Amino acid sequence: MEKTLNQLMKELEIIATEHRQINEFFQGDFIDAVSRDAVQYPLMVVSLQPGSMSTSSVNVSMIITICDKYDLQEYRQINEIHSDCLSICNDLRITFQQDRWTDFMDVNGDIQTQPFINRGPDVTAGWTMVVNASIFDDGNWCGIPYDNYNFEN
Repeated sequence: MEKTLNQLMKELEIIATEHRQINEFFQGDFIDAVSRDAVQYPLMVVSLQPGSMSTSSVNVSMIITICDKYDLQEYRQINEIHSDCLSICNDLRITFQQDRWTDFMDVNGDIQTQPFINRGPDVTAGWTMVVNASIFDDGNWCGIPYDNYNFEN
């Protein structure tokens, strides 16, 4: 693979760190992210989904959640949060189209988005985006860390 899963997550974390509207990055389940103490919103969460492998790529599917906390008494804040979080999702889409990303992966198809309101441990609103990406793989069998394995090629 051109990049490992750990490297992909590091790239996403860099985006969250450098984006002026995102205050924290979390990799894992959304409920685990918002259940922690002292979450810094707006929050970016990346949750892995089932993927696949082909002869030239490793296909990764992930749900990227962008959310912010709101005051339950100020219901009007939800519109502002939805607007801001959708703009951030669009920023991510644009970022994925740049050379830094297209050098090692392609985003497959359209990115599906969905607004949400969560009244869990923290009262949050935002958007999820489903990103299906193909990480390029040249099938370099010489790079596999085997000891004395004979491919018989």
